Amino acid sequence: MPSTRAVSPVVGTVLMVAITVVLAATIATFALAFDDELQEPAPPSAFEYEYSATGEGNDDNRPYVKLRHAAGRPVDADRVVIKDESGNRIYWNEVWTGGETLVAGDYVHIDGYRSDDVLDPICEAGDTYWVIVENSDGEQIAIDRWEAPRDPNVPPGSWIDSDGDGIPDAC
Repeated sequence: MPSTRAVSPVVGTVLMVAITVVLAATIATFALAFDDELQEPAPPSAFEYEYSATGEGNDDNRPYVKLRHAAGRPVDADRVVIKDESGNRIYWNEVWTGGETLVAGDYVHIDGYRSDDVLDPICEAGDTYWVIVENSDGEQIAIDRWEAPRDPNVPPGSWIDSDGDGIPDAC
């Protein structure tokens, strides 16, 4: 009678190899499939805002907000976008006179006039600007949002407010 003892170890070894191959193929499939879903993360940043409703210190007393990169890792200034609620947008490096990289402490002055005239001026409480960072694929991630806490209050007699209501005529 022939011996059947050698068949069991061979079958067990073949099954173990097959399970290992199937398991490895499954893991590889998941790993490669998720690779397309991974995206470059937004740089962690914090912004601070200083609002001047009277426009004190600005040309013609135009109300403005000073956006300051308060903390976070450096980011290319041509990847940071400032957008208003009308959808108008401008890149940080188009307003800012600094270098190519935005670092903590750098700021821009937004009033909807001259270098940032594509943006809506601040005309009333609730007017909003967003700070957005674009990744290398052009996808946008909103980092921060600022909302005007009160209406502008241009000083009496300012030529940009002909009716004396404290709101610039451009609004």
